[in-house]
Amino acid sequence: MSDPQDSAESETLDYRLERQIGFLLRRAHQYASEVFQAKVGKRNITPQQFSVLVTLLEEREIAQTKLGAHVAMDPATVLGVVQRLAQRGLVAVRTDPADGRRRLVQLTHDGHELARELVAIGPGISRETLEGLTPQEQRDLLRLLDKLGTKG
Repeated sequence: MSDPQDSAESETLDYRLERQIGFLLRRAHQYASEVFQAKVGKRNITPQQFSVLVTLLEEREIAQTKLGAHVAMDPATVLGVVQRLAQRGLVAVRTDPADGRRRLVQLTHDGHELARELVAIGPGISRETLEGLTPQEQRDLLRLLDKLGTKG
């Protein structure tokens, strides 16, 4: 009986992991996450929390479901993110007086201050992440990722 490892070594595959979209996106995401953590690190904020805080800075007060749509998060995910931010005193949540089923989310004073810091460092995160690409490649990448992300 032949050893399965011997036959596997002799196979030539047309499939190359390093050329697959999922692999490439994961590798790019790892790099983007490293840049993000290096810039945001001491503030102890996740990319999802960053998105929520920055969105609330612009929107002031917003229904939690609408907030989720703005930051491309499903209801369960945005609920968890908002709960963690509320525990840290960065957002306040209240019931909408016009609709008792709706939760309204807004920044607290501390959340507002942190969101302003994040907005100031945001462009540097993007700049460093895209470093090494020409300006045209940067525009193309962002356009294509946006197109891919809105396809579904």
